[in-house]
Amino acid sequence: MAQKQKKKTAKIASSKYKTYIKDSLTKKIYKNVIEEYSQVARIYDDKWKSYLASTEEGILEQLKLKGKETILDAGCGTGSLIAAIRKKFKHRGKILGFDITPAMLDLAEYKLSKDRFNKTLELELAHCENFSAKNKSVDVVISSSVLHHLPHPDKAIAEFYRVLKKGGRLILVDFCTDYPTTFLFDRIARIFHKAHHKAYGTASVEELLKKHKFSITAFKTWKATSVLGVMLFEAKKK
Repeated sequence: MAQKQKKKTAKIASSKYKTYIKDSLTKKIYKNVIEEYSQVARIYDDKWKSYLASTEEGILEQLKLKGKETILDAGCGTGSLIAAIRKKFKHRGKILGFDITPAMLDLAEYKLSKDRFNKTLELELAHCENFSAKNKSVDVVISSSVLHHLPHPDKAIAEFYRVLKKGGRLILVDFCTDYPTTFLFDRIARIFHKAHHKAYGTASVEELLKKHKFSITAFKTWKATSVLGVMLFEAKKK
């Protein structure tokens, strides 16, 4: 058992996803996120199992894909949502996924390595203020449980708008502080979880999206767990 654990640790240490770790700006802004998620990467899916199941179900219900759309999963984590999209929709279009934590991308690459359409899958070490997707190249951007980590949400929303085609959709899911239990969780998380920046209420997110010229086409809130309420916005690029 000790030998197996040693091998796994060595694999993560030799991750090919190193570019942004050497980027001084990213290191300064997202240092806490990288450190916290590097530590929990291998237990992340189990630790957040109920929450992920609920939020992924909400996203899949909203997606309504036709089959060959280009999708960007901004903050793809371990790749569980990408895997669910492929499975549910038999999706054959291009999927781009990026995350700021190398250990999470290692797991995503392993999880998706047997994807029959992996020639149309690209994973990147990047963050929401700086990623490589080209202008007007994406049909759907998904941001799931990322917003509360961002020190500069305005810059992220502007980048999502940049890469979307005209009429393209942004599906944004995150904690919703309109729920009292989530409001309390947010206040505690700001103190004890270094990666947690700030959660928002629905009015703030609506204002943020409209500020960046998005047209809101769908909206809902629900309890993903007994503590965490979430909100989902679907917004189109005009």
